[in-house]
Amino acid sequence: MPQNPTIGFISAPAWFDPAPAEFPAVVAETVRTQQAPLPLQTFDYRLKSIAAVQPDLNLCAQSLQACGCDLVAQVGSPFAWAAVDGEAEARARRDAMIRAAGVPVVMTGLAIVDGLRALDAVRVAVNATYYEADWRDGFSHFLRMCGFDTIHVSTLVDQGLVPADASMAEYGWSMTPGLTLRSVRRTAEAAPQADAIVVTGAGTRTLALLKAMEADTDRPVIAADTVLYWAIARELGLTLKPEMGILARI
Repeated sequence: MPQNPTIGFISAPAWFDPAPAEFPAVVAETVRTQQAPLPLQTFDYRLKSIAAVQPDLNLCAQSLQACGCDLVAQVGSPFAWAAVDGEAEARARRDAMIRAAGVPVVMTGLAIVDGLRALDAVRVAVNATYYEADWRDGFSHFLRMCGFDTIHVSTLVDQGLVPADASMAEYGWSMTPGLTLRSVRRTAEAAPQADAIVVTGAGTRTLALLKAMEADTDRPVIAADTVLYWAIARELGLTLKPEMGILARI
């Protein structure tokens, strides 16, 4: 592991990404962070469009390496799974960034898969928070392609916590802790036999809630924002602090 490693975050555009500021606080070691948002002018949030941004991901990874980053972390799970035919294609997207940058790369979507496997979880319940139907269905299908038994999946709309016509534009970047806790509790109640609960949507911030959610549901919680921190720490040999919940112990 490099001394005082630098982590570069590839963030979605038009959004203040908390990850570069949060990550140094969850590890015992001293680290530095850089950030490279994806270009805004050619970006939209349709899954078909997200599946086509590989050249931009590669360029961002290369740019971060040129800034001195020892590892690149890509924020947001759909960049790994949007429109893929299987896990191998998702990992090929990561490998393309590795070749472009010449440093290790972790992707949120793959970190979720790796975190579940580290827990030996098979049956999973998915809390898709603010996702719309195509994102919900695409993500749960990806988990099934990776070999998980997705026994339950629901969004805020499915759970009746927001209006039936709510969109990601309305709730995607405005999740509150109370709404997140209520939503995760409903997922746990709907799938008592699940080995773990997956919380997706990088706009759903779970760092301050992880331990409470795991105590409330009596299940491990693998959340898109915080499992990326686990993947970074594992790759670099860093020590996670206790506020990272069960992820700090696997």
